[in-house]
Amino acid sequence: YDVPIAITIPIPSEIPRGRGVHSTGHYGGNMRTRCTDAEYELVFREAKLLGVTPSNFTRWCMVYVARALQQHRESNSKSDTARRE
Repeated sequence: YDVPIAITIPIPSEIPRGRGVHSTGHYGGNMRTRCTDAEYELVFREAKLLGVTPSNFTRWCMVYVARALQQHRESNSKSDTARRE
């Protein structure tokens, strides 16, 4: 399997708060990522311009990219671009 060289995802938007089995409060994983001050400020600035929280922004990007890669791999795609819409 050859990984794609580009990934296309939708612009981050609000992720509705999950309830019950979809809640991230009790069993959801808490991920932490280290970044430079410039990267941190970039994420905060862009999230604010989109009207979402920085955590929502990073969660959206992380999950959509992972889903796009998974879909690309599971379909044995030969495309250079993975897409998640």
